[in-house]
Amino acid sequence: MTAEPGHAVCVIGCGPRGASVVERILANSPALLDGAPLTVHVVDPWPPGAGRTWRTDQPALLWMNSTAEQVTMFPGAGVKCAGPARPGPTTGQWLTGPLHDGAYASRADQGRYLRWFFEQVTAEPPAGVDVLTHRASVVDLLRTGDGRQRVVLDGGLSPIDVDHVVMALGHPHNRSASHWGGIPRIGPGPADPERLAAIAPGERVVVRGLGLVFTDCLALLTQGRGGQFVRREGRLRYLPSGREPHLIAGSRRGVPLPPRVTAPFTAPRPPRFATLAACRERLGRAGARFDRDVWPLMLAELAWSHYQALFALHPERTRMTWAAFDAEFALFVDDDDRREKLVRAAVPEDGDRLDLARLEAPLSGVEFSGAQELQDHVRGYLLDALRRRGQGQSTDLAVVGALGSVGAVVEEMWRGGELSPQAVAQAWERFTFGAFLSSGPPPLRSEQLLALSEQGIVTFVGSGMTVQADPGRGVVRARSEAVPAVHEGTVLLDAYLEKTEPERVENPLLKALLARGELVEEQVEGAGTGTFLLSGAQLHPIDADGIVQRDRAVLGPAQFPRANTDAAFFRQTDAVARQALAGNLRGADTDSFPAT
Repeated sequence: MTAEPGHAVCVIGCGPRGASVVERILANSPALLDGAPLTVHVVDPWPPGAGRTWRTDQPALLWMNSTAEQVTMFPGAGVKCAGPARPGPTTGQWLTGPLHDGAYASRADQGRYLRWFFEQVTAEPPAGVDVLTHRASVVDLLRTGDGRQRVVLDGGLSPIDVDHVVMALGHPHNRSASHWGGIPRIGPGPADPERLAAIAPGERVVVRGLGLVFTDCLALLTQGRGGQFVRREGRLRYLPSGREPHLIAGSRRGVPLPPRVTAPFTAPRPPRFATLAACRERLGRAGARFDRDVWPLMLAELAWSHYQALFALHPERTRMTWAAFDAEFALFVDDDDRREKLVRAAVPEDGDRLDLARLEAPLSGVEFSGAQELQDHVRGYLLDALRRRGQGQSTDLAVVGALGSVGAVVEEMWRGGELSPQAVAQAWERFTFGAFLSSGPPPLRSEQLLALSEQGIVTFVGSGMTVQADPGRGVVRARSEAVPAVHEGTVLLDAYLEKTEPERVENPLLKALLARGELVEEQVEGAGTGTFLLSGAQLHPIDADGIVQRDRAVLGPAQFPRANTDAAFFRQTDAVARQALAGNLRGADTDSFPAT
């Protein structure tokens, strides 16, 4: 197989995903091209590697929520992909100087690492391969009629004709109104320093969302305005600058994300019950459903991990040996009643038993006599979460680890095209609590939120938060189903990322492809999922006529890969890169380069 002269690949968007695809193209080129010419075009208006999200000029107050020692862009020998390994340092190994909260890099520093990574891997491309970067935005992608594609750039720049296109555009943003019911509105989307700066000192701001975007906004609106945190008698206290607004914050659950578990990273153990083989077998049954046939295996996995940790750490709180419990538990994986009886016999205290409903929705069913009682309760929740997550070993850590293991199984089946759209929707619905438990902020950020609540800068609204605009008075009202209190503000801050809505998407390339039916939103039971309809491990888009476009790939946003693991992130970018190279080979069999 030889490549025809002038063949080219274009990677549109060069944040972490796009940069990884470029690295994988270069790593695989020597074996697949054997010196034949290839040009790799990289198009992004932001510096390649970092892209927009990880740009190096953003405020240092914005932190990563994964520890720097865990994050890598280099696929090591443990990654089970067809392409060669390329060992390299983690963010923590590459950075010099202290890290925030002892473990976390700023996003700007992560951007420096990503830019260095791109420069390193493209500095000496393989023989016959040229890498050309274009600081521009792509506004359209047209088929030329001769089997090639024309990448149309903004600013009057000359278009680029290529044979294969990889789109790695990150989280697509929707157009959002600057007012809601006549009330000034900020978001949804990542924390915007410029728009947050327009909030006046002392202004009452109603905030929807208590996740990571909220954490970022909180840092910019407090420390970013001159406030200081000090530790007194072991507790963090906040010293206001007087320039802070008053944040009235709530969400569906009504409590902030629990902090990250502070423990050295260890590679997740393989699942015991919810193995890839077991899940595939169950999904292969006639009439199988993810929620009915696969989810129970995953629940058993989480419970088993919890009790394994409990027996190991607190044997005095159990009433049988681990060996006996383990053997019986394995017999009752599909029998909820008998498994519950086993747990009650072995673990006498309710507080030691795994209660996923309580973990997922801590305020569910709880009613409060007034706003102050709610504030005290949420502060107690934060204190307890900090205590539990601060333990080097805990049942929480075990459950979070198990979530990572079973989540990897789901992602493997999803990216491999083994899950129907219905199964994907069921899986995401079930795993929302997994993100809640495992993707929280650094512990120090949770301590700071607690201090801000005690200082009166933050007031919690409660669970089931609803908002209502009163344009006549210029206010927005927030209330909870569980608290007899109403809060008013003059600004609405939507501190969350919303799913992609094709009719509101901002990116001109996506708008053009969606308008022509060359990209299609995945539908489940008549409702859009916010993701694009893709095919197989190579992530080819499927158009409105159901045709798989094998000369294109679409990579959505993903968490950074962890070092020393078989990260799906790398297996995906390797599969996409090898498909891009295979598509440039005359007579190539595109199925000859599998994902694993």
